[in-house]
Amino acid sequence: MIYSVGQVVYDNIGEVKEFPKPNSTTYIKRYFELFGGAAGNFSAVCSKLGQKTSLISFVGGDFRGSGYERHLRLNKVDLIHLKIVKGGQTPRAFMFNDSRHRQMSFFYWGVAELFHRAPVPKLKMGKNDIVHLANGDPDFSMRIAKKYPGVSFDPGYDIIAYGKKELEGVLKNTKFLTCNEFEMRRILTLLRMRSKEELFAFPVEYIITTKGAKGSSVTTRDGSFDVPAVKARFVDPTGAGDSFRAAFLSAFLRGEDLKMCAKVASSVSSFIVEKHGAQTNVPTWKEAVERLKNNF
Repeated sequence: MIYSVGQVVYDNIGEVKEFPKPNSTTYIKRYFELFGGAAGNFSAVCSKLGQKTSLISFVGGDFRGSGYERHLRLNKVDLIHLKIVKGGQTPRAFMFNDSRHRQMSFFYWGVAELFHRAPVPKLKMGKNDIVHLANGDPDFSMRIAKKYPGVSFDPGYDIIAYGKKELEGVLKNTKFLTCNEFEMRRILTLLRMRSKEELFAFPVEYIITTKGAKGSSVTTRDGSFDVPAVKARFVDPTGAGDSFRAAFLSAFLRGEDLKMCAKVASSVSSFIVEKHGAQTNVPTWKEAVERLKNNF
């Protein structure tokens, strides 16, 4: 079982030719309302790959009976730890992609603000179970990592909300650290470190860095290796990182070696970017492995 902690979000994704300057307007060429949120994305991908997952999050009353709820239940995601707040509103994300494949985003927290003062849930942790922190409130992440050490930590875009204290608090209880290049630079800056290898001063065992079209790297105390990105017909980057993390951990729990974990993760994320939305084009394990045959 993987417990996915973080946000469940309604994604609003638009395509524009170019981003507008302040106090000006640009026209939206295409627009989509889709299912998202790092924890929601992570859970949906894990489940589709055959990994049991439980979602820990807050959603508003607008979630009950919604298409998103039906979607997660259809994919057999455990929702016992999903708290529905009556009268509240589920978080929203507004993302715009330009013709140069750059993305600008805006986020409305909604009931996810409750993470800050929420008690840490009681989880039935098995020997191989993992708690995955899929962004969210830094204080809550620090508290849940302390109670369930050995977490998988993905700071995501919420890395900007972390201070040195919260970051160290989570890393003291982290086994898997996964982030993109921007997030890694932010982590090293906050901790006043020069290289990611210095992060092994914490109990971290695996550092996975995603690099978009350049692929990814996996670093352990024994060394590092790179894995190229799997070729894809690029449409939308939303959720690619979430799917990579979900696939990597799912493969790890299946007993795959680290290189295979990274290759499968690359394959899964290649499916995600081929359609708009983070959960629109999730492959099965068989489909992800089949695509690898044409890329490695």
